[in-house]
Formats: sequence, C-alpha cells, structure tokens
Amino acid sequence: MKIARRIDLMTHENLDYIERLRAGGYRVTPQRLIVLDAICEIPGHASLSQIFARVAHLDPSIDRSTIYRALDVLCAVGLATETTIDPQGKTYSIAGARHHHLSCGSCGQILTIPDEELADFQRRMLQKHGFRIQSEHLAFKGLCRECLDPTKG
Repeated sequence: MKIARRIDLMTHENLDYIERLRAGGYRVTPQRLIVLDAICEIPGHASLSQIFARVAHLDPSIDRSTIYRALDVLCAVGLATETTIDPQGKTYSIAGARHHHLSCGSCGQILTIPDEELADFQRRMLQKHGFRIQSEHLAFKGLCRECLDPTKG
C-alpha cells in the first residue's frame, strides 16, 4: 500500500495525558501509558495488529482485552483518535492536527489531507443542515487519479 502524504509523527509528550485521564475520571495505569506509547511509536495510523505487537514487545503481560479497554479510554479523553481507513480497518493515532483520508478502492493508495481542505464542506453542512461535523478523521473511499485514468490498464 502506498501512502501519498504523511502528517508528521505525532507524540503524546506535548499533551498533558495524566491530567486528561484524571479529568475524564480515569486512573493513570501503566497499561494505558504503554498503549499510548505504542501508538506514538508506530508511524502514521496504527492498526490493531501493530498496536498488539508493539504492546507485547513492551510488556507481554498485557492482554488484548486490556488493550481494547485502554484504546477506548484514550479515545474517550481525547488523547487518541480512532478511524476506519479501507482496507486497514480500524486505526489509531495520537490526537493532534485534524486530517482526513482519501482511500483508493482500486489500488489501495491513501492520501492524507489537512482539515482546512474540507472547511468549505463543513461550513456548508452547518449552514444548510445545522450540523457541525466533529469527527477528528473522515475517510472517503473512491478512486485515485491514476485509477481514474482511462489509459491505465
């Protein structure tokens, strides 16, 4: 799979993760911090299998159910974001610069676009429908420029 553009590697070191967990009513546990570290160490969007493998490397005693619960908590307090990017399925990244994805259903290429490129669309949805989009990530499935080219083939 080809990734056309990557947002800079995100890190939780610039987030007050301890305060966010406590403010959300959650304890700061070693398991949650290890899952957070794992997400940070994986470039781009981390798949579940990548997170499982990284956590197992950092602490083999942490089981999958603990990882799932930690991911739910990290997303609930805004430290991590979950999105579904075809064909990868659910992926996780450290919360930061809002961005979105264009996923080619033919070749699998994924383009990353900054939130600003959807500003007009988001504004129209608010004006026309009274609906404010709050998603950290939107993933659009379609065909890339190369796959749209009728001479390809």
